[in-house]
Amino acid sequence: MIISRLSILLLVLVAGGCFGGAAGPELPLVAAQVQDLRDKGHRALSRGDVARAGRLFDDARRLAESIDDRPGLAGALNDLGTNAGFRGDPGKAAEFHRQAHWIALELGDRALIAESLSYRGQAAHLMSDDAAALAFYTQALALVREVNDRRGEAAVLNNLGLLQQAKGEADQAEQSIQRALALNSELGERRAMASNLSNLGTLSEKRGRWAEARSLYERALALDKETEQRPAIEADLVNLGQLSEVEHRLEEAISYYDRAYRGYRVLNQVPKAVDVLTRLIRVVKAAGQESLAATYQAELNTLTTKP
Repeated sequence: MIISRLSILLLVLVAGGCFGGAAGPELPLVAAQVQDLRDKGHRALSRGDVARAGRLFDDARRLAESIDDRPGLAGALNDLGTNAGFRGDPGKAAEFHRQAHWIALELGDRALIAESLSYRGQAAHLMSDDAAALAFYTQALALVREVNDRRGEAAVLNNLGLLQQAKGEADQAEQSIQRALALNSELGERRAMASNLSNLGTLSEKRGRWAEARSLYERALALDKETEQRPAIEADLVNLGQLSEVEHRLEEAISYYDRAYRGYRVLNQVPKAVDVLTRLIRVVKAAGQESLAATYQAELNTLTTKP
C-alpha cells in the first residue's frame, strides 16, 4: 500500500543539505566552481530533474579531477551515487559511494567519511542488504556524533529508522525518526522535516492510526510546498490518496491521485505517472464514474504505448 518510501530514503540527505553545519574556508576559484556545479545539481534534484542533475554532477566530477580537488571529487561522486539511486541503479550508486569513501579515508576527513558511510548504507538498503546497511549506518552515526554534526546525525537517524521499519522494528524506527525530526526542528531544516513527517506517517498508517497518519502526511505536504520540493509534493499527495482510498473516502482519493498524476506528468516521470493513473482509474471505477474512468484509461493507453 505504501508507495515510494525509498524515494524518501534517497531524498533525505539531499533535502537536509550536505553534512556539516558551519561554512568552511573560502574555496579557490575552480574548486568553488566545482561546488557551484554540485549546488546546481542538488537544486535540479529538488525540482525532480534527475537527468540535468546527473549532467551537473558529472561536470563537477570532471572539473574536480582536472585540478585534483579530492574533497570536491568525493562530494561529486556521492552526488552521482545519489543520482544513480534515483534512476533505479543501486549497484552503480554503491560503486560511486565506495569510491567517495575511499577518498575520504585517504584524506582523513571524518565528516566526509561519515557522509560516505551514510550514503553507502542507503545504497545497501536499496539492494536489500540490511546487514551491510546497518553496519554502515552504525559507523556513520558514531562519527557524526563524534564531530558534533547534528544535521548529519538527523540524516543518518532518519535513514536508520527506514531500515528498522523495513525490518519490522516499528518502535525502534519511530524512536530514530522522531529523534531526527527533533534535530531538524531545532536546526530549522524544513525540507528534511518533511521527510521525517512523511516517514512517521507511514509508520502510523501501518499501525492503523489513520487520523494520525493523515495529520503527518498533511504537515509533510505543507512543508514540501513551502520549500517547493518536487517530486516530494507528488509523493505526499499519493500517500494521502492511498490513505483516503483505505478509508473509503473515494472522492478525496480521486482528488489526491489526480493532483499527483498531473504533477508527475509535468515532471516527465512517466513510470510514476502510470502507477498513479492506474490507481486513479481503480478508484474512479469504484466510485461508479465510468465515463471519467474511460477518459483516464485513454490517457493511460497513450502513456503506455509511447515509444
